[in-house]
Amino acid sequence: MELLGKESTNPFWKRLFSPGGFEWAFRMRKGDAKSFFARQDESGELLLKRNRQLEESFERYSACTEEGENLVEEAWDLALEWEQVVSKEPRNLKLLSEQWEADLLFMDRRTSQVAAGSVCFPSSWDLRHAIGKTLDQVHGAVPRLNPQIGEMIKRFLEKLEPGKSYCRENWSFTRSDALDYHPDLNRKRLDETLSLDEVYLRIEHQIFTGLSDGVLMGIRIETTPLKELAEDPSVWDTTAEKLRTMPDDVARYKSMDAAIPTILREMKAYRSFE
Repeated sequence: MELLGKESTNPFWKRLFSPGGFEWAFRMRKGDAKSFFARQDESGELLLKRNRQLEESFERYSACTEEGENLVEEAWDLALEWEQVVSKEPRNLKLLSEQWEADLLFMDRRTSQVAAGSVCFPSSWDLRHAIGKTLDQVHGAVPRLNPQIGEMIKRFLEKLEPGKSYCRENWSFTRSDALDYHPDLNRKRLDETLSLDEVYLRIEHQIFTGLSDGVLMGIRIETTPLKELAEDPSVWDTTAEKLRTMPDDVARYKSMDAAIPTILREMKAYRSFE
């Protein structure tokens, strides 16, 4: 199991899968950016993996606009203040990305555009298709998201004060515990041929930190076998309910439409629902 910054299991799962059917949610709570960006992998393997990907395919995983350069500079100030970087020059996105474990995204407050990013472990999306676009444009590809929470996200990011941080989680399912799910890699899809042992819950731990002219977003990926959720019957049942009520267009977007009946059948066989 890949594990980054996991909190106590029961409260975490209960927060991630609140009772009720599927919906896009934007539940925020106060966060600690310094702790989030601090080194968590004592082995150093995660940072080595990031650096290898940036070295081999920098343009696939990283991009920066002119507006983004100023935001990156401000992130450097934070990294230096927190004593989380060693090399200090040049103060560019590449060098910062090689020293921080978390993936990074920068939003320009004036234009609401994605101004820069270094995303080595994307969840089935391509940074090159998002850079320079507004949040509405980026989220427009996600069924039902903009009508449900798009305006809420926009207001939150526009009003986030410099130095303030908030965090949340986003979840999906994958057919392996790989961290990098870039579309170019053509990972094996979830479909009707899977077994429950192949299904992993993929969680994006996200933090949003206000900058003077924008927002720094950090992302850490955690993967865990779906079977582990059966340790808490209420979470197991709620997870099944999310899958049963996931709209068809959302299921297609998540590449789960062919797999959901099989996952539900396998879940019930593994542990019956209440």
